[in-house]
Amino acid sequence: MISFNENQTRTSSLASEGRRAGMVVALRATHDGTEYPLGPDARRWVVGSGESCDVVISDPYVSNVHAILERRPGGALLVRDRPSRNGTMIDGNLVEAAELSVGSYLSIGRTTLVALSAPGGEQESALASLRGKDPALRATIDQALRAAATDCNVLIVGETGTGKDLLARAIHEASRRAAGKFVAVNCGGIPKELIGSELFGHEKGAFTGALSERDGYFVEAHNGTLFLDEIGELPIEMQPHLLRALETRRVRRVGGAAERSVDVRIIAATNRSEGLGTESSKLRLDLYHRVATVVLQLPPLRERMNDIPELVGSILAELRSENGEQVVGDEGWRALASYAWPGNVRELRHAVARAVALGNGELGPADFFPELRFGRTVPGLPADTMMPLVPYQQMLRGAMEQALATHQTIRAAAIHLGMAKSTFADRAKAWGLLSQRAKVKSGK
Repeated sequence: MISFNENQTRTSSLASEGRRAGMVVALRATHDGTEYPLGPDARRWVVGSGESCDVVISDPYVSNVHAILERRPGGALLVRDRPSRNGTMIDGNLVEAAELSVGSYLSIGRTTLVALSAPGGEQESALASLRGKDPALRATIDQALRAAATDCNVLIVGETGTGKDLLARAIHEASRRAAGKFVAVNCGGIPKELIGSELFGHEKGAFTGALSERDGYFVEAHNGTLFLDEIGELPIEMQPHLLRALETRRVRRVGGAAERSVDVRIIAATNRSEGLGTESSKLRLDLYHRVATVVLQLPPLRERMNDIPELVGSILAELRSENGEQVVGDEGWRALASYAWPGNVRELRHAVARAVALGNGELGPADFFPELRFGRTVPGLPADTMMPLVPYQQMLRGAMEQALATHQTIRAAAIHLGMAKSTFADRAKAWGLLSQRAKVKSGK
């Protein structure tokens, strides 16, 4: 039985949405680094506040039986909400059932655990997880790496699901603070009455339920990076307190008298670009100017549709060990390329994972969009799931050309894009990609 102290609780935080390689073999408490193993022999763990649970969390916000962890064939770890009183979150997103990958954060009640791989297990860097060749995306990443070489504050602007937290982690990993902690906070997920306590800490007895003193996120991120996701969701009356902490680099616990110096690098993010930097914004002007020394804009997926084949291929590769070989059929590619993806890369990832779970070999439109199975239309998807042929071919041809240049062989390139080898070879021949490759190899 795994037991947690009732005072060792945290408000949910947000981690990178990018998956990392490896099997989850343990959970680590974010507040003190304690690790809790998930042995390879067990296949199921019950998580909750009840004494009969396999993972006991003494947290008043956790249900008696809160969630179930299941080890699936291939080693993937599935989290199922029971359902609970306050929900289960992975990387800041409420889930009913979802896979927990290495590096992701599991938030149950006010307790946050990070998923760990075996010692020495390969973990993909945040920078490597930012896939895509779109010029606007690469320009943003280049600007982020230049900003990482300094200690200035950064504001990342982008729609939900574009990977703002992944870009923030890439900045941290490329900075002089990489050895320090990367502490991610979902500002919109903290109860209003607890914001001061969560950011700055509190003294014992400062308010009802403050059974012991505790540090806040600023102190936790000392000598590292504090990522304030959806900073515009902070109540306007709390923003001056955050501004003062950023200006003075000192924090005072709720109910405390003494201040403590902190050395943190601030990266903030928002999905609200309307009125940003003006009086009409939900983010105060003085706070905006403090956090927006460098402003980075992440493009939505609909503006970089040529990256879809690479993104889909990488997701399929991650799921291959668990679900076997799956390829995207021609109609499936057309459906993926004709949808606007309002939820961006996050929505695409969920769609591909769902298709792999429901599909059988060759994935088609109904695997990615289950509504089509029941004769229903998908908002934003053309009724015939088709897009003009030329743009579709251009997208796929560019992805195939890049895959051939990177992987050198037809088989490896086809696997990378989740295509059948014969289909890849036929198209590559028809579109002249093989002759171009032969000229490059011969030096002509």
